[in-house]
Amino acid sequence: MISPATKQTVDKKRVAAYCRVSSSSADQLNSYANQIRVYTAMINARKDWQLVEIFADEGITGTSAEKRSEFQRMITMCERHEIDLIITKSVSRFARNVKDALEYVRKLKLLGVEVKFEKEGISTLSLGDEMLLNTFAAIAQEESVAISQNLRMSIKKRMENGTYIGPHTSYGYTGSSKKNTTVSKEEANIVKRIFSEYLDGKSTVEIANGLNCDNITAPKSKKKWWPSAVTYILTNESCIGDTLLQKTCSTETFPFKKMRNNGVEDKFYVAGTHAPLIDKEQFRTAEKLVEIQRDRFARNKVRTRYAFTSMITCSLCNSKFKRRIKNGEICWACSKKVDNAESCKSHYYKEEEINAAIVLLFNNLRFDDKILLRTEQLLTEAVNLSRRGSADISYANTSIAELNAKLLSIEQLKSKGYLSPEVCQAQTKSIERELARLKEKRQKLYDSKVSTTLDEVQKLRATLNQINEPLDEIDEQLFKDVVEGLSIDTDSNLTVRFKCGLRFRERLEG
Repeated sequence: MISPATKQTVDKKRVAAYCRVSSSSADQLNSYANQIRVYTAMINARKDWQLVEIFADEGITGTSAEKRSEFQRMITMCERHEIDLIITKSVSRFARNVKDALEYVRKLKLLGVEVKFEKEGISTLSLGDEMLLNTFAAIAQEESVAISQNLRMSIKKRMENGTYIGPHTSYGYTGSSKKNTTVSKEEANIVKRIFSEYLDGKSTVEIANGLNCDNITAPKSKKKWWPSAVTYILTNESCIGDTLLQKTCSTETFPFKKMRNNGVEDKFYVAGTHAPLIDKEQFRTAEKLVEIQRDRFARNKVRTRYAFTSMITCSLCNSKFKRRIKNGEICWACSKKVDNAESCKSHYYKEEEINAAIVLLFNNLRFDDKILLRTEQLLTEAVNLSRRGSADISYANTSIAELNAKLLSIEQLKSKGYLSPEVCQAQTKSIERELARLKEKRQKLYDSKVSTTLDEVQKLRATLNQINEPLDEIDEQLFKDVVEGLSIDTDSNLTVRFKCGLRFRERLEG
């Protein structure tokens, strides 16, 4: 007897596409919508492929992967083994930074995720293609550098000949740029109040507190006034109707980093660019007073905060620990015990012992990878289990794809003259609002507590991986970046609470 053959089920490859346009112009957005439509059709046409999602960043630079939210979400899904293949138009769409391109491609390769670049014909799982990828990524980076340098040169020339118009208006004025600046009556009165109170002898702290008590909105719609914001207004030449150009500058080499211009580049002072708010004599007097206060503060500055300040909590009374000198040694103790020895039964703990315990823990977490790796595996399994049957995420993805297709259709109808610009604009805004709502909803579905914890644990591992050699002492910046708090119990057990939610215990050896 010949038994009937059973139909073999073919495992479908989970495929995603990545699109990016670097500006929000109509042509770029048309290209962006077109890419989404083409990739959706391409992936759905293959029976052995299953569309996971189309990831798209619009109006965002490709020189920094960190600024691209959709790109980062795609990488996170790859880390959770939800994608097998990524398709993208070209290397320059994926990244205009050689470091980012190679780093992410190698990371995805280790995860078993293939990336296909259509224009260059490169597949990252092919052995000989990494050299080609390196070459094309370098070309894309050099193109970006050349564009940036030309743009900077153009701006500098306009600054020199006085035709440059600053893109931002200062506090006290309204308008989208310095070209159409008008005085804001309400904000101008606040600026005058700040100068008047400062020249009458009030400190920047007192002025800020007074403004907060009067419920006055801070610059850039921030909730609270800070002394630094008051100081900035007191020293900003914009108040007297002048403009100082190129207060900040960028590094010449890639990656570009913005920094305060302390003589690296020329500055250009342009007088009378707009209406003044303050008399010049008032401004110069206030400016001199600020300089005097800065010099005095710099001379009297003494360190009052340490790595463990406000970080250690007493396990008995929940009070914060204070730093004290006891028997010639630096110690930390519960603030209640320091004030009254009978009020808490906790002890004094030597800073040296606390340091040693934390250094030991950090070295164990960094060089015994099994500790965090096992935690990641358990969290990944929990996330995948919760998402596997999520119909809401699937519906959101389908709806987003459909709305992007509608945007493309509207753009095409407008270009052919079938839709007036007003109708096109109204419909586009309506669709974009719905897109934003769906993307936010989808993000909330992804951002469950478990998945958030997983992301934070992965970030902790990445941060700790920057330690190349075992630590001999605490790296204060690293400590502040990853640790949320510490607690010590009466049995001299130190519990370290990390920002990702994990807790580890080390014994203090006295």
